Amino acid sequence: MKTQFLTLALLGTTILASPAFAQSDEACASLAGIDLHSVEIRTASAEAAGTLPPDPMSAMTGGSPRPVEVGAHCLVEGKIEDRTGADGNQYGIRFQLRMPEDWNGRFLFQGGGGTDGFIAPAIGAIPSTGSTATPALARGYAVVSMDGGHAEMNLDFTADQQARLDLAYASIGKVTGAAKSLIRAYYDSAPDQSYFMGCSNGGREAMMAAERFPLEFDGVVVGNPGFHLSRAAVGSVWDIEQLMPIAPEGQLHAALTPEDLSLVSDEVLAQCDALDGLEDGVVAAYGQCDFDAQALRGQLDDDKLDALLAIMDGARDSAGNPVYTDWPWDPGIAADGWRAWKLGTAERPAMHQTLSVPSTGAVFMTPPQEVPADPDFGDLARAVADVGGYFDADETFLSTYAARGGKMVIFQGAADPIFSAHDITRWYDETTRDTGDDFARLFVVPGMTHCGGGPAFEDFDPLTLLENWHDSGEAPDHMPASAPSMPGREMPVCAYPATAEYTGGDEASIDSFACVTPDR
Repeated sequence: MKTQFLTLALLGTTILASPAFAQSDEACASLAGIDLHSVEIRTASAEAAGTLPPDPMSAMTGGSPRPVEVGAHCLVEGKIEDRTGADGNQYGIRFQLRMPEDWNGRFLFQGGGGTDGFIAPAIGAIPSTGSTATPALARGYAVVSMDGGHAEMNLDFTADQQARLDLAYASIGKVTGAAKSLIRAYYDSAPDQSYFMGCSNGGREAMMAAERFPLEFDGVVVGNPGFHLSRAAVGSVWDIEQLMPIAPEGQLHAALTPEDLSLVSDEVLAQCDALDGLEDGVVAAYGQCDFDAQALRGQLDDDKLDALLAIMDGARDSAGNPVYTDWPWDPGIAADGWRAWKLGTAERPAMHQTLSVPSTGAVFMTPPQEVPADPDFGDLARAVADVGGYFDADETFLSTYAARGGKMVIFQGAADPIFSAHDITRWYDETTRDTGDDFARLFVVPGMTHCGGGPAFEDFDPLTLLENWHDSGEAPDHMPASAPSMPGREMPVCAYPATAEYTGGDEASIDSFACVTPDR
């Protein structure tokens, strides 16, 4: 806990009071009257220790789907730049800040998900739904979350110029400034370290924190980031275009059945599972898996295989040039999380249909519009380029951030169905070339889908990895992980480009694996 004392004169006796004494209910309530530019404080109340319910937005952010035990803390809620937008609707950036009595001197900005429009409880849960690691608030962090600048989970906000900018990146700087001012007012001290952590769009926001605000953050945890979001959106349109012609009666979920994808998963395992030295249902040597998809010919109907091949090869224009990226073949293709995005179920439409494709037109095209039927993908890629220029977190020159000692821990599911692991590895290679190899580490999780799920070692703790790296100066070469789908088993998730190789002994022990860099 950060040491801080008040000297009080009481009946001639000097008393040393702990921070908990100084940070009384009155100190918290007094924040309601703080004068910050363009900031309206709507709640400032002392909260007793107790149990916070599961995060209702955990499926969107990768946060904890479990209740969280927290200590006493000060809860502050407010809004920045309350205004009437160009469309006549009300806008502004709503935020929630929780400041624990037992403060460790650190600040964490918790990322959002989807197109934001909601405020997740500011607890700083590890942004993988499989992680059981202690959330940041329970560790003693002051934690802030926000809604990205609009209050509803729909796409109406895209008619307002500033709302687009706020979601893209501007809200990060505004909320950071307000949160740090409130932290200083409450604790009479600035944070020793400031971190950002998120998954999906929250992972993109974490990258934006390092790229656009390099003086504000000492480290970021980046999960399955939508960093190339404009082109990933184009990729989602491509996926739908390939699948609908083979969808019976237009039912997208039936284009590829669970049995179809199980056949694909089994073939990936048959060809690549043993490459890491252990046949265990995990393709840990994902970088060495030179999968021959034609082996599926005869197992799948030709039209289904051809559609799947087109999807896995990535979106292309009429001349055959890529406009997004290709995808790894991973056994996680048969997982519910993969289906949820690309295919959906009879009960729940694919998230491509409800989120990705509508966002392509509303968020990334100017002015906001629907994606044309039967689009030319070269034209579509050009149509999203302007907004992508300020929305995508794809900068590779982070010299200021790196020079100040900023660190970046990235994790990515090999079976992510919306943001390809090949895309982030290419970004990592380019950034290492342009900025250096001493500030970022990438961990590709075999089998994991989007922000958790799949036949994967998805129970891990990248925040502790970041803390240790920041404090010791020693870059991590692996991230310890266990597998909820394989109870009792542990394995290292190795820092890219290394992958885990079984060296002998207890197959369930992390000590039976080594991180080996394949020939590239």
